[in-house]
Amino acid sequence: MQEEMPRLTKEQVKTSAWWALVFFAVLLLLLAFWQPWQKITKVTVDSGNIPTETIERELGIGEGAYRYQVVLQEGFLANKLKQRNSKVSQAKLQLSGSHLTVTVAEKINAGFVQENGRWYQLDSNGNRQRVKTPDGRGPVYQGFKSQARIKAVARAVSSLDKVIRDDIGEIRFAPDSNNDSKLILVMNDGNTVYASQKTMAEKMRYYSGIAQSMNQNGVIDLQIGSYSYSYGS
Repeated sequence: MQEEMPRLTKEQVKTSAWWALVFFAVLLLLLAFWQPWQKITKVTVDSGNIPTETIERELGIGEGAYRYQVVLQEGFLANKLKQRNSKVSQAKLQLSGSHLTVTVAEKINAGFVQENGRWYQLDSNGNRQRVKTPDGRGPVYQGFKSQARIKAVARAVSSLDKVIRDDIGEIRFAPDSNNDSKLILVMNDGNTVYASQKTMAEKMRYYSGIAQSMNQNGVIDLQIGSYSYSYGS
């Protein structure tokens, strides 16, 4: 004979029903919070030299996509982008309402900084990676106390053409009474550049032309306007 399945008591049925209601209530609250059915109406991409259109295409996410395509998948999408684009070193996705922000760091060596006796390599967003020593293929940062300033300068350096970027041997933070954001760039070609943090990226684009017009090595001052003079003059 087959044994009869034990029947649930009324109390057990009530308890099961109560937990089922709790489950569905929590599920509804999560859906109301996440709103996966809503569309993304704005995508902001901070990707340095990589075109925004390229990032959106490789992510497969853009304006008009649904929130459920991103919610709880930020890490997966970041790894997907790194696998599809060899120039990407790090990626971060942040969804706020219907606004998606994508921050991408390129595999550009923006320089090296030493802290507490340890050397770190900077990428295009100023993110750090521990290294034994600088390899000579990026500028060394000196005199910087603010992490935010280091990141800002790293972004500026990364935006420069590779030829100019590779010619920068050292970047010193050297504020004075006339310029509280003064930078001194020691160039590998023998010149020295005085620049301001906020305008360095824009003005350094003209460095090659200015350097070629000089008869001998010297100082190129890009703080206010631009002019140059030989050492000792």
